[in-house]
Order: sequence, then structure tokens, then C-alpha cells
Amino acid sequence: MSDIINKENKAIWNTNANFWDAKMGTAGNDWHQELIAPKTERLLDLKAPARLLDVGCGNGVFARRMAAKGIAVTAFDFAEQNIENAKKYPSEGIEYLVLDATNEAALRSLGSESFEAAVANMVLMDVPEIEPLFKALQHLLVPNGCFVFSVCHPCFHSEQVEHTQGGILVRTYHQPQTSKGVAINKQPELQYYFHRSVTDYLRLAFQYGFVVDGYEEPVFEEAHGGIFTKVPPALIVRVRKL
Repeated sequence: MSDIINKENKAIWNTNANFWDAKMGTAGNDWHQELIAPKTERLLDLKAPARLLDVGCGNGVFARRMAAKGIAVTAFDFAEQNIENAKKYPSEGIEYLVLDATNEAALRSLGSESFEAAVANMVLMDVPEIEPLFKALQHLLVPNGCFVFSVCHPCFHSEQVEHTQGGILVRTYHQPQTSKGVAINKQPELQYYFHRSVTDYLRLAFQYGFVVDGYEEPVFEEAHGGIFTKVPPALIVRVRKL
């Protein structure tokens, strides 16, 4: 991983943080509310007082959702401004930290078998190196603990895919790609995307002792309109520690 890219990536997210906070607000945008959060919560299947690690928490929208259900949440982001924004909202039951998901040693400092579950909502495609996270989660999760992650669907919604009037055009899939793009129109800075195949994600999970036992490809309701009522814009996977 290039330290230069990681530093630039952090600077971009600090610049975009206030814009994203304004768009996500207290409860999240339509993607979060309709596609990601409900299915992620179901896959986590947590009951109070379980402990959850929220990776790349942004303004804390999912951390607040889970804390409201009595879950003890430790939420972190590498962009300091994201954490400052998260702390402006009610945060009972949530511990916020500034941590880098590419820093295995920092992650492991959170303690051995400290969490029943971990979550990364629409984060991993923004992270230049994800192996340190999978490796650290083997240390952080209790036996049989799970990790639920969602990403822009590598097959149907990436910088390598063009949406056409009749469907989609996939330019490449298996080759990892680094590019820049826009997630929300008019955001201040283009953000990095690190394209990986589904195999790339699952290979790491298997390498570090996880098995897949949950999988979702959500689409919007027909009333929403557009291509993403027919093909899934996101992929949600649950892996479980052996």
C-alpha cells in the first residue's frame, strides 16, 4: 500500500466529511435506510448487551441505530472530522475513536475477543488495503463472532461499470483497479475507489479463518425507479469466525 495514497485518502475524507454529514444527517440517506441498514442489522442479529465494532463509522449513523437497541458500540474512522461530526449527535452507548483500518497494530490494541460482531457499511471499497483488517478481526472477535460488510457491488456498481439505457456495460471485473469518482453529486473532492472482485474479499476472509454464512444483494423498490430496481447496487456479506 502506498502511504502517499493513504494520506491523500484521509485528507479527502476530512475535506468531504461535512458535506457527507449534511447528506446523511441523523438517520442516513435512502441507500442507508432502504438498502444497507435493515439487512445489515438482520445479518448481525445482535441482542443487548452485545459489543459491536463499527469500522469506518462516518458520522455515526449506524452506530446510533445499534446503540438505540442497547448494543455497546465502539465506532472508529480515520478521518478526524468524521468523528467530530459523529460526536455532535447523541452518543449514549457509543465510544468513538480515530483509528486507521489499515493499521493492524492499532486495531489489535482494542483487545482480544472484545466484540461479538463487527460491521463495515459501504467502507471497504474506499480502503486501499483491507488485509490488516481481516487479520485483526480474527483477534478482536469472540469465537463464532461475525463480521458484516457491505460494498458497492463489484459486478454492477463500480467505476468499471457503465450504466446504459438498456442495462450495464462491465469494462473489467477480476483485475483490481484504483480510480477516483463521486459518490454523492457536488461533494467537494473526488474520492478513491479500490475495486476488488467478490473473490478478492472472500479469499481474505477464508485466509483468516472466516466462513460465509450470510449474503444479500439488495435492490430498491420499483417505486424508486432506475436500474437499481433490477440489479443490486450493493453487496452485503456476513462472515463468521471459526
